[in-house]
Amino acid sequence: MGIGIVVVAADITLNLNQLSSFSSPPADLADHQYLKFWLPLMLVLGLLLFSRPIRNLRWASLVAIAGGLLAAYYLRVLLPSLNTPILAVAFIVATVAIYALLRFVEDLVEFVGTVLVFPPVAVAIGLVSVYFGILIVAFFP
Repeated sequence: MGIGIVVVAADITLNLNQLSSFSSPPADLADHQYLKFWLPLMLVLGLLLFSRPIRNLRWASLVAIAGGLLAAYYLRVLLPSLNTPILAVAFIVATVAIYALLRFVEDLVEFVGTVLVFPPVAVAIGLVSVYFGILIVAFFP
């Protein structure tokens, strides 16, 4: 559900119009001084909803192993004369390099998730969400 909220909010924000048959922004969105902030709020809520379930999954490890396997496979396809020890070294080098890069990104995402689920921040985001929901119901019947 959180991923869906992020996708729809990003589609509307970036004017991609890929999902225009499924969703559209409220009419006269720019006329109200506070409702123009509902899309960034929806992005934050979407991140909150889907960051919790994937927090314990180590994406960097999985993607690094897949990248290392692909690197060894393509090296074998491009240079068929290579033997197994060289391919193993290529796999290890590619896996470590990809893991080092993605682990940093994983740590950043974990930090953002930790900040967003901090109780005072989560309560503030929840109250603002309820306020925007009341405004949308009141002004867009």
